[in-house]
Amino acid sequence: MNPRTSAQALAAVTSALLQDHDVTGLLAQLVQDSARFVPADAAGLLLQGEGDVLEVLSATSHRATELELYQAQHDEGPCVDVVRTGRSIEVVGAGEVDRRWPRIGPEITGAGFRSVYAFPLRWHGLTIGGLNLFAATDAPLDDSARQLAQTFADVAALVIVQPVQVDQVDLLASLRRALEGRVVVEQAKGVLAYQLGVDMAAAYDELVRRSDQDGLSLTETAAATVAQAQRR
Repeated sequence: MNPRTSAQALAAVTSALLQDHDVTGLLAQLVQDSARFVPADAAGLLLQGEGDVLEVLSATSHRATELELYQAQHDEGPCVDVVRTGRSIEVVGAGEVDRRWPRIGPEITGAGFRSVYAFPLRWHGLTIGGLNLFAATDAPLDDSARQLAQTFADVAALVIVQPVQVDQVDLLASLRRALEGRVVVEQAKGVLAYQLGVDMAAAYDELVRRSDQDGLSLTETAAATVAQAQRR
């Protein structure tokens, strides 16, 4: 049997989200896969609960669970920092870990880990938790590993936030929003094709370029293009 790739692991979770699924089981698999593919030697997931209290959702081992609980109890550590700042954290080397977190650092290094990495779980601009990876080496992550770790954190946020069931009214509303967005994009393509004297394919490429340039979504850029044309 061939081992799974990270893409296959993420695809399996995405497929599960389209059906009835066990949230706890999916999160456990995601945490295991994040440690395997990033790679790291252990991983844990903390979620911000009521009253801004951090709670452990999942971990790859009992020791990793203890480290996550210790962070939550003492309000210190990589996941605490990542939830507060909304930014990923990477601390490499046992000495650096101990200096960064005077209470939790020695617990981490005492468990045999020399580096820690933490990535935010984000939802609509809010940081709702953190994915913590522990490594027994002094190796920093490369860009591809950082991107993969953040992807695992993003998918974990989807697993947590997405309801298991969506009623028909909500489903139809979502479908309608998707179709309305597509209509706006087509209108914007027509506007640009007329204004620039290009075909629809080139107009779409220009719309995508403007979206990237302005840092807006494709729908937002399309709506602004149509609105500007209407004002003229």
